[in-house]
Amino acid sequence: MSRPPWRLPRPPSLLAGADTYLLLSMLVAMIAIFGRLNGAWFTTATMVTAIEQNAPLAVISVAMTFSIIAGIIDLSPGAMIALTGVIIGLVNQHSHDMVLAVASGLGLAVGVSAIHGLLVVALDINPVIVTLAAYIWARGLATGLTGTGSITVDGPLISFINNTSLFGLGAPAYIVALAYGGGWYLLNRTVLGRYTFALGGDPRGARRAGIRVTRQIIFIFCLMGVAVAVAALIAVGQMASAQPLAASGLELDAIIAVIIGGTRLTGGEGSLIKTLVGVAFIAILNSGLSEQGLSDAYYALCKGIAILLALSVQTLARRAADRQAARGRNLRPEWASERMARVE
Repeated sequence: MSRPPWRLPRPPSLLAGADTYLLLSMLVAMIAIFGRLNGAWFTTATMVTAIEQNAPLAVISVAMTFSIIAGIIDLSPGAMIALTGVIIGLVNQHSHDMVLAVASGLGLAVGVSAIHGLLVVALDINPVIVTLAAYIWARGLATGLTGTGSITVDGPLISFINNTSLFGLGAPAYIVALAYGGGWYLLNRTVLGRYTFALGGDPRGARRAGIRVTRQIIFIFCLMGVAVAVAALIAVGQMASAQPLAASGLELDAIIAVIIGGTRLTGGEGSLIKTLVGVAFIAILNSGLSEQGLSDAYYALCKGIAILLALSVQTLARRAADRQAARGRNLRPEWASERMARVE
């Protein structure tokens, strides 16, 4: 029997995208609950503040989306933001040259990330181990350089980040918008983006297809380095100081935001638009809980339960969509059966 020269269209899944709609529903419900618990929280100013305060998280989540799509888990961003901020503060303190300070921070962040990539591709060390080491040593170095104290940072650039406002939004919000716009274009409209999906979907197949896997992995780590430098600059600008304990736990929030947004932890699939929804979920959760007057222990407990609930609902929705899509591929409409009979 000859194979028909046409292919049956794949039946669309009614549950496709259900996880995103559920996440949006949970986000709206969470806003309503926090607004009910504390009427003073439910204001435009609070929402704008939540966006700006979580700008470093949003920027890191862009690069984290690339990493997880490629099958790479990076645990270094939080500690590297602190170290990069400390370097920016020290260089500015001694040279009084903010441009040099930012360039030094960018060079450090990208350089360390490139070394991470080289260690992964040259020595075949698991990325989790490499970046976990950085999670430890970078925070330790930042603390050692400052003696646990903060470094005051001022200048026109800091004033720009803190005081610039357009249509009610500060500079950090526009930096986030540029990061997502650029990241979306890079992921969906360039060869580097297609290679990122290929690397996460089937690394061996990507190599056989002629993709320079080594270069792609180093690129993804360097992209994280750029994101770290930008996030560190925002954090330093918002606090007008460099603090060695800044961005503690941010890498975990970024990973959770990306996973909640729909990017599969196994790699090969993801979306920056969905990541943005995940970041909004984490930002509102952080902001809402912080306004409830909870102790640190109950804050962590409530945050963990909310994240677990969201992930559970997302997982169930994706599994239902996968099952429906699998059943749909096995169904054959009557017109298709008749046409195949004629071909035979």
